[in-house]
Amino acid sequence: MVFTYSLIVVLMSLFGAVLSQGCHKDCICRANNVKCPASVNFPESFPTNTEKITFDEITAVELPPNAFAHLPNLTSIHFSRCNFGQISTCAFPRKHKNLRITFDLTVIGEIKEGAFRDLGVTSISFAKSTITTIRAYAFWNIKTDFKLTFTSTTVHKFESFAFYNVSSENDIKYEDGTIKYMMNSAVKDSIFDMLILNRVLFEKLECNAFLALVKKPPQVSDIKFLCNCDTEWMKTISPDPLFALMLKIGTCKAPEKLEGATMKDVLDNNRVENCPEISNAGSTCQLPPQDIPEFKCTERIIMGPGEPERAGPGSKKKSPRGDASLTYPCWALIAVIIISLQL
Repeated sequence: MVFTYSLIVVLMSLFGAVLSQGCHKDCICRANNVKCPASVNFPESFPTNTEKITFDEITAVELPPNAFAHLPNLTSIHFSRCNFGQISTCAFPRKHKNLRITFDLTVIGEIKEGAFRDLGVTSISFAKSTITTIRAYAFWNIKTDFKLTFTSTTVHKFESFAFYNVSSENDIKYEDGTIKYMMNSAVKDSIFDMLILNRVLFEKLECNAFLALVKKPPQVSDIKFLCNCDTEWMKTISPDPLFALMLKIGTCKAPEKLEGATMKDVLDNNRVENCPEISNAGSTCQLPPQDIPEFKCTERIIMGPGEPERAGPGSKKKSPRGDASLTYPCWALIAVIIISLQL
């Protein structure tokens, strides 16, 4: 009886060691959940049975390529009060089903091309966050019914083709936030069920920024513009239904003498002063055909002790893959079981 009890204790200890493999030293792994608090390096690995990962106050140069590879059960990634220099190409797993990604109170330098590509997500949301640049093709070739939400978030620049070939039966929503610069064709060849714009300030908006198809009439309310010479092009093109609605209900945030005036009134009555004459803005609205870049999804690179991790072809150390890190504990567990059976 004593021997049996001792054997059970040993087996449980070894089994616990097996499950704990892959848990980064800066993280806490319990059951299928991982929490990574306050760190200056992005974790090198996660247990293969991980379902939910929460990051709190992570400050890192990058969210690296293939950051969440080999995690088949992963359903939720939540970032809170984090700061990333960039979200790298191929940061998130391709074709991964039922994955929710949330950024809350997070600062992001740039979202690289292909950072969100070929995803199987159910939702991507940014709340109370700041993004400096969303690069061309950052959101690319996503064919799933996911909901995309920006709430109380400031984006300094949406590059042309930031959203390209994205299709969803759900909504894209931007509310209570600021878009400082949205370039021509920022949303291109994409289909959403509905576009919702509520309480949004556009500081600079180029023509044809929204070249997206929506299946239902858009919901637009309390749209504001900086009524300066950057808006003069709006007088010389034939607006599509969405843009016509934005002009009809949109008002001026600045300058002070135009504050509260509708954009339609400002444009129709030439109330923006001292602007150079625009001969034919419509001719500059059509961008030439673009070549979709070749996305290179490098493996995650693990540097030596004390060095920050980074992605690139120069390093020879790669992160653990799959269950390889569990090899020795598993063999130890099997050996104990065999011995116990023989006894």
